[in-house]
Amino acid sequence: MIIKPQQKEWFLRFPISGSPHRTALRHITANHDFLPQNSCFFSPTACSVAAALSMSADDEKLLRDNLSALGYGDVITIAYQTTERDKVGMCIASRVRENRLQIAAVLRGTSGDEWYSNFEVGYSAEHSGFAKAADFAELKLGDYVFTHAIGMEPEFFVTGYSRGGAVANILAKRLCDRYGLERVCAYTFASPSTTLSRRTNRYNCIYNLVRQEDLFTRVPPEGWGYTKYGKNISLSDVGDMTARYRQLTGEEYIGFTRQRAVDNFIGALYDLAPNVNAYYRRRRPVGDRKLSLYEFMTTVAHMLSQNMDDDAADVFLSAMMSDYADLLNFLSSGADLNDLIASANAIPKCSVADSHSPAAYMASLDAVIG
Repeated sequence: MIIKPQQKEWFLRFPISGSPHRTALRHITANHDFLPQNSCFFSPTACSVAAALSMSADDEKLLRDNLSALGYGDVITIAYQTTERDKVGMCIASRVRENRLQIAAVLRGTSGDEWYSNFEVGYSAEHSGFAKAADFAELKLGDYVFTHAIGMEPEFFVTGYSRGGAVANILAKRLCDRYGLERVCAYTFASPSTTLSRRTNRYNCIYNLVRQEDLFTRVPPEGWGYTKYGKNISLSDVGDMTARYRQLTGEEYIGFTRQRAVDNFIGALYDLAPNVNAYYRRRRPVGDRKLSLYEFMTTVAHMLSQNMDDDAADVFLSAMMSDYADLLNFLSSGADLNDLIASANAIPKCSVADSHSPAAYMASLDAVIG
């Protein structure tokens, strides 16, 4: 007689984009555990768990509840109450399995002044803003390991969405370098690019789930030499995502359904700044001033971090008659410019935001892993 293993199941919740008080339920099943025996093979179950964790990271209580449902304890949250530009909100938890301490590190997406860090590309081998946030996360994770992994070997489950995905990408790479690939399992979602390294494929325990219609995953541009550590898995062209989005949210999807619009934007970006040096130094007239693309994006950060003032609003209005007009029109497509400036949300409803939203990723992910 063949005895089948008892199937395990977990119920995790994540917020629906645009509706902070509504959540969706994700039912996850596995014959053994949600983490794979070999992290260098893609695991649909681990990916599904990571998606729910990373996309619930904005809600501290919800994230704690999800980690508890997965059997994690000793949960701590860091930098959730303050949003300094070179830090990152993160949650660390652990569980013991076979005399090993399995540590989960979940990195939160952008909040408040962290937007300025997102546009700080820098001249180093890694994106400056994300690398500084990874420094912070690595230090806090090291403290956790020192106080919790006494007499046990630590293993790491790392995930994050958007900015959190970028920081998770760098953090996971550093953990691989220190502990070995076999002790790291990492899944990132909607991550921007992070590194100029040409030796990224060796980190085959890191998986980056991206949509080509999502601008955030394609900056800094590949033409500047940027990529991500690990393997990139495209969620584009996987069936009728818009129907799944509607079923999930009850709303119509207003994001991009083809990558051509983003391709055209990236081409316009190259014209404005063909390299990092031009990004910082090539200035163009905007009203009665001259701004580099970096300086213009800093103004965008004012809006996204809800630090808009009259001077920043004047830049936006003047930019409509400048070389940055096409860039501004793309960023505001699907929304009224006045609504963007006056919105109470960090990322107002628009095509770029919808293409990047957790709901769009979950709708696309369902077609890939079910």
